[in-house]
Amino acid sequence: MHLNEERTHQRFNNQISLFNFILILTTLLVLFLCLSGCIPKGIESKEGKPIKIGINIWPGYAHAFIALYKGFFKNNGVNVELVLCKEYSESQNLYMNGDVDGIFGVFADVIIYNSQGIKTKVVYISDYSESADVIIADPIYSSLVDLKDKKIGIESINSFSHLFVLEVFEKAGISEVDLQFEIVPSQQILRALEENKVEAGHTWNPMKAAALNKGYKVVGKAGDVPGIITDVLSFNSKIIEERPADILAIVKSMSEAKNYLDENMEDALQIMAMYESISIEEMKQGINEIYQLNLQDNLSATKPSKEITSLYGSGAIISEFYLNRGQLMGMPDFNEIIDSSFINKIFEVKLK
Repeated sequence: MHLNEERTHQRFNNQISLFNFILILTTLLVLFLCLSGCIPKGIESKEGKPIKIGINIWPGYAHAFIALYKGFFKNNGVNVELVLCKEYSESQNLYMNGDVDGIFGVFADVIIYNSQGIKTKVVYISDYSESADVIIADPIYSSLVDLKDKKIGIESINSFSHLFVLEVFEKAGISEVDLQFEIVPSQQILRALEENKVEAGHTWNPMKAAALNKGYKVVGKAGDVPGIITDVLSFNSKIIEERPADILAIVKSMSEAKNYLDENMEDALQIMAMYESISIEEMKQGINEIYQLNLQDNLSATKPSKEITSLYGSGAIISEFYLNRGQLMGMPDFNEIIDSSFINKIFEVKLK
C-alpha cells in the first residue's frame, strides 16, 4: 500500500514537472516573439498552408493590413500570414533565412537577394518614396554641404539606404570620400543624434516625425533622387512556381486594398494605424509623403523602359552602383527578377 502511494505521488510529481516545463517553454516562446519585434498576423482560413510575408512599419505597403482586416485575402481564396517587424532589417533576416515566403521591401534589395543566390521575383509595386525617406540632421547644419566630413547614419553598408544617402549628397556636390558612415537602424536615428553618435542619418516615420518634433531638420529626401527608393512585394521564386494561383490572389487582394484606401481614406487610415501601432495622423502624413501605384501604374512600371519610373530604368541605375562596388558580377537580367504576369492577368480580367 505504501509502495502504491509512493508511485502515485511520483507520477503526480512527474505530471507537475511536465506541466511546468510546457508552461515555461510557452512563456519563453511568447517572450521571444515580443522581443524580436516580429508578430504574426494571419487570417483564420484553413484553406492551404499560409503564405508568410514579412512586413515592417511603412505607410507605402500598409494597405496589406486592409487586405487582411477586410477579408480580401480570404475572399480571394488565399491564406496569408503577415509577420510584422519593427525594423526593416528584421524582415530581411526572416526572408533571407527562409522563415517567410515573401517580403515587402525595397527593390534595390531584391537585386541583392538574387545576386546572393536567393532567387526572388517582384510581383507588385506599392510605392515610390518622395518625402517619406529623409536625411535628418542636427539643426546646427543648414544644408548637406555643412555635413561634409561628418558622420552619417545608414541602415548598412552597400544597402539601399547607403545608395540613397550617397546619391543625395553627390547631387549636392559631396562625394563619398567626404563622408563618414555609421550603421544605425532607421528607427534608432533619433537616439544616435541625441547621443552625438552621428550628425545626420537616413530614416522614415514614425522616427522622422519624432525627430522633427524635437527640433531636428530634413536636409535631403527621396524625391531629390526619384526612383532610387521604390517599394515592392516580392516572393521567393520557389513559392511562385509552387503556388501561382495564390500569388495571383495576393496581388489581386493588394490591388483591391489600394482601391479601398483611395475610396475610404478615413476608415483605411484607422485600420493601417491600428496594425502598425502608430497614430492616425502619422499614417496620414506618411501616405502624403509617397506616391502609391494603382493597377495601371503597376502595368507601366513593370514594362521594359529606360524611364526612372520603370523598374527596368531604376534597376539599371541601382545595379550600376552595385557593380561599381563589387556587389554584382554583372548587370542582372531584369526579366528574371520582374514578374509582371500577375499584374497583366488582373488587368486583362478588368478589361473584359
